[in-house]
Amino acid sequence: MVNIDWIGYSFASVAVVLAPGPGSMLVAKTAASAGSRAGRMAMLGIMTGDACLIGLSLLGVSALFHAHPALFNFIRLIGAGYLIYLGLQSVFTRPETRPDGRAESALPFRRAVSITLLNPKAVFFFMAFFPAFIRSAEGGLVFPYTVMTPVFMAISATYLSFLIRASSRVALAFQENKMLQSAARKLCGCVFIGFGLKVAASSK
Repeated sequence: MVNIDWIGYSFASVAVVLAPGPGSMLVAKTAASAGSRAGRMAMLGIMTGDACLIGLSLLGVSALFHAHPALFNFIRLIGAGYLIYLGLQSVFTRPETRPDGRAESALPFRRAVSITLLNPKAVFFFMAFFPAFIRSAEGGLVFPYTVMTPVFMAISATYLSFLIRASSRVALAFQENKMLQSAARKLCGCVFIGFGLKVAASSK
């Protein structure tokens, strides 16, 4: 018999999704710079990465990180370096001419998946977050995780879809102002660098 605190879980999931992070920043930046379609691909990448991390948390990968702190720190530093790289790219690189549709779609997706999977702390988070709202699970955790994951994904998709629409509209207002575009791009780059430095400096 599975007993889940759905009300508490739903409110907590909303709070988690609304918390600013590199994933939502990437979705907003992508939608603003490359359009809604690219933003949706970035959103799909974030959700794919989250689904993988939820699966890893269920498998108990956090125990592996606990047993091998060096592995945890190695992945964490790679993730931090990738965030800093994206930030520096935004600050110092001029916008590229748009490639063909397939490449344009694949790049935001790959970046979003990479940002999500290179955050080993998220495995610990999901491993602690889901069980906190499972009142009883006599048959194990597989079924509770299976029914709770779509709810979290739906909340995430709703927020990120709103973010894509808002970012696309703001981008239209900036479209004719190259100086404003450049300033916004550099600001986003600095935010990514800040996230990267924060991840690099954080402890387990």
